[in-house]
Amino acid sequence: PICREQTIPPISKIILLRPNTFCLHSKNLDDEFSLIETPETILNGISPNLKQSRNDGTNVEEADGKKAVYTLFILTFFIASLAALDRVAMSIAILPISKEFGLSDSVKGQISSVFSIGYGLGAIPSGLLVAVFRPRYIMAVGVAFWSFATIATPLTANLIQSDALWPTAAVATVATNIAPLLSIRAVMGLAESVVLPSIQRIISVWVDPEKKSLAIATVFGAFNSGTMLAYLISPGLLEEFGWRNMFYLYGAAGLILLVPWVLFTQDTPYTPNSLDSSILPAAINDDEHAEDGDFWEKLADLRNNTPWKEMYKSPAILAMTAAHAANNWGLYNSLAWTPTFYSEQYGLNVRDSALLSITPSIAGALGGVLAGFTADRLLAEGGWDRTTVRKIFQGISLLGSAACLLTLSNHIPEKASTAQALLTAAVGLQAFNAAGYGAANQEKAGEKWSGLLYSLTSLPGVAFGTLGVYATGRLLDLTGQDWSIVYGLTASINIVGVIPFLIWFDGKKEFD
Repeated sequence: PICREQTIPPISKIILLRPNTFCLHSKNLDDEFSLIETPETILNGISPNLKQSRNDGTNVEEADGKKAVYTLFILTFFIASLAALDRVAMSIAILPISKEFGLSDSVKGQISSVFSIGYGLGAIPSGLLVAVFRPRYIMAVGVAFWSFATIATPLTANLIQSDALWPTAAVATVATNIAPLLSIRAVMGLAESVVLPSIQRIISVWVDPEKKSLAIATVFGAFNSGTMLAYLISPGLLEEFGWRNMFYLYGAAGLILLVPWVLFTQDTPYTPNSLDSSILPAAINDDEHAEDGDFWEKLADLRNNTPWKEMYKSPAILAMTAAHAANNWGLYNSLAWTPTFYSEQYGLNVRDSALLSITPSIAGALGGVLAGFTADRLLAEGGWDRTTVRKIFQGISLLGSAACLLTLSNHIPEKASTAQALLTAAVGLQAFNAAGYGAANQEKAGEKWSGLLYSLTSLPGVAFGTLGVYATGRLLDLTGQDWSIVYGLTASINIVGVIPFLIWFDGKKEFD
């Protein structure tokens, strides 16, 4: 793996990989390089002072490494959850907003889809930034910007004007001046585009290969948890404080979360803060400052060394992109339109529509973790081929979800609870992609390019998912709110999207 190299006399080189794994190069050893699995082994063989400094708890402690891991991943989970909550909040608030300003389904589709346009515009730049700059700093900037955009959402919505088309008893209106709201939602999507590339880079550095499926599934579970939280608490906030104050509260929560993220997280498992500068002063500190580097040098490195052509020509990457696109069509529509489906199809109010939307998110979180855990066990203990495991779980994800949606499309149930059960099963099965293309990204690229590779495979998916949200609004207007067509189309796209993955994907690493 890409790792740090420290020069420490009389040892020529000590390379810090990840917790409990060091690579030692010593002039006093027969072997040129020795791989030592535990820090204690290094300490026993290097310096009694260093060993003592570790044992008495004043310098390098194993507990510090564990604390850093837990702190980083807990805060990462919260940030991912908040990203989903802030995004999904609009799908709930759009109901009272559309009533207040007289918005059609087409306009609601524009408001929901423009977030994804901003997200797509930021996907590639975010992947490039996390390849050469510290991902925790990139993440902090993203959280700050999308939190301010969340706060600005009701301010720009207040600028919408509802103009009467003709003066009748039942006045028809058309909303105008929605551009400010669309712009701020696009900015919010642009800011949130840093989250997954940053997390991909963090996981590539901190998580062992045999545990990455579960790590990815946990992150995806955080998004489902945020979605569930949005459906759970937003209706109450809407009723108690109004939709405007709901956005103010969510934006403030993001700014508050920035404080522990900036103060208590680190980019690598071992940093200068975990080592006593009196023992390892120059090597550690020089490396830390070197990591910042010159901005223009880093841009030149991106221009000269980014494997653009190889990524675009890889059949496996194309297969991952197709699966990602099919997933996003269904995911984006689910996030944007599920409460509206319950409201229009069954006449439910905001609270009841949101509550029925919770169970798919629960199923998504549990399904992803189950898939990640099972995939890791098959790879680590079952000796399964990596390519086979990824194809199996991606097939379950898209084909299983398609089966549920085709059933729903064939006949929209009379009872909302039956539709809820089918949508819950669809989302739960779709979450198996965490052990499909989601984890495959970590295996196809090394630490440096994992964030960029995710961005490259997600960009067409973001565009396709955005098109799906807008197209759904148009379909509903044109068909008189016929939801069977919406779900039948999504099922068909799932089936088409999984075919390239089953044919072309392979689990071999291509980009270091």
